Amino acid sequence: MPQKVKLTVSIDQDLVETLDEMSRKSKKPRSRVVQEALRLWRRKHVHDKLAEGYRAMTEDDRESAERHLPAFREILK
Repeated sequence: MPQKVKLTVSIDQDLVETLDEMSRKSKKPRSRVVQEALRLWRRKHVHDKLAEGYRAMTEDDRESAERHLPAFREILK
């Protein structure tokens, strides 16, 4: 199990209220809610980077296909 580290942060009051509400509704301590939120943020960040990479690959594949299309047409004649 990863080692836990205590830290102090300052956040806006409206986020504290949201945190408290989420903590109360989920019956989880604040620290657990924050931990889960950070993990979700990290997962989304990784997902967004992967999606960006796949979009770039798709564009490269399309450009390559267009470059080779005349040769493919010659082969199919």
